[in-house]
Amino acid sequence: MRKTIFISIVVALTGISIYSCEKLDDDGDEILTIEDLLTQNNEISGWSYSGSGWVAGSITELTEYINGMAETYQKYGFEEAAQQSYSGTIDNASRTMQIIIYDMGSEENAKDVYDDPDLGLSSATVWTGGAGTEAHYVQYGGLSEVLTFYSGSYFVYQQIDYDSDETLSIMKQFALNIAGAIE
Repeated sequence: MRKTIFISIVVALTGISIYSCEKLDDDGDEILTIEDLLTQNNEISGWSYSGSGWVAGSITELTEYINGMAETYQKYGFEEAAQQSYSGTIDNASRTMQIIIYDMGSEENAKDVYDDPDLGLSSATVWTGGAGTEAHYVQYGGLSEVLTFYSGSYFVYQQIDYDSDETLSIMKQFALNIAGAIE
């Protein structure tokens, strides 16, 4: 009887210690998942999750979420992606921002996606000194904005349903937070 109780306790403690351990790389640094790179709920004041987001670990899954553009990412070595939408207020109206982080497997692949004309950002304004290695944005005349950057193997795409100076400022805050998490 004591042996059975002892074994049960050892098994339970082993399970708890394994469950509570962080994933570490060879240098002892914590390994982050792609979801960990997304801005957290209310991390930026006034902006909270809108919906549950998604994670795609294959091109088939990505196609389900971004039908029509998955081939562009596949062409450059897509590995996985995570998406989250956020709700906040700009100019006294509720706005929604979508952020998608793509792991492209290498910095070269991430830059290739960043430069790809199929994304429709050929007229983008360069954000000098911005997030990541390179960043740029497009303001669509009061309707919406897109900001993209890459850092390491990650390509980040942000889109919001409004265009103003305040909108751009908020998008830049999100971009800097994500870039900081990547580094």
